[in-house]
Amino acid sequence: MALIDTEKGTEYYGEQFDFHRIQTSDPDKINAALIDLLKEPGDFKTVVIDPFIALYDSIIAKRERQQKIKLGNPEYQIQPLDYKWIKGEVKALIKRLLALDMNVIVTTPSKVLYSPEKEEFMKVIGTEPEGPKQLPYMFDVVLELKVDGDKRLAYVRKDRTNKLPLNQWFDFSYPTFVKFIGVEGLERDAVEFRQQQELESRNERNVSVTYSGKEILTAGIQADSMKKLEILSKKSPDTLRDKLRDDYIIDSVLDLREDEAQLLIKELTK
Repeated sequence: MALIDTEKGTEYYGEQFDFHRIQTSDPDKINAALIDLLKEPGDFKTVVIDPFIALYDSIIAKRERQQKIKLGNPEYQIQPLDYKWIKGEVKALIKRLLALDMNVIVTTPSKVLYSPEKEEFMKVIGTEPEGPKQLPYMFDVVLELKVDGDKRLAYVRKDRTNKLPLNQWFDFSYPTFVKFIGVEGLERDAVEFRQQQELESRNERNVSVTYSGKEILTAGIQADSMKKLEILSKKSPDTLRDKLRDDYIIDSVLDLREDEAQLLIKELTK
């Protein structure tokens, strides 16, 4: 198991469990770790981020630092428009995470959900995960967990597999998941090629382009536009990278559509 520990919560579990651990909430280091797993999954069958909220807070802090430097304003605070970039950063990270041909587990604390009705002021109507609102929609299974005495219990809030028990608390343990889901899917080896295909699919790279003598998949950008952007990137690599991240919320020109590429070329040649 590969564990990304964002709050050093596993400090004392080393002797009880066998896992490879990275202790960081730095989004750049976590992205690098996911890219390494995509390139070389090794023997890992499960990857965990615990908890996601600490990573999300670090993504927000990263954006605030960037804007302070970019605008030359040390007093800068996150603005509503910054959340476009923050959402894009979260989405890109989750795409890499879900492209892994492994069991993917993300934990986050829950927070109390209150009724929006005025006549029901402060009435508790349930709980929801802390973090970006889109987080639960990105995963196949969402479970609410609780401890009851010496038992750990789970309640299904979402299940695309249609294999877990509904409308009841059940034993949250590995044998239980084997019973409902089966051991084959939980313990099979990851396949690097399958991971690459999944990442390309999630990035909507479905257009085949010949570039520098190689067939590559893009989201629509054509070879001529790629060549122009390559030339422009040599003149100002930081500008192109910042434009891709800030305006298009992507990391690579391969994820541009052709109309977006034309617009970007026009902006960079002004």
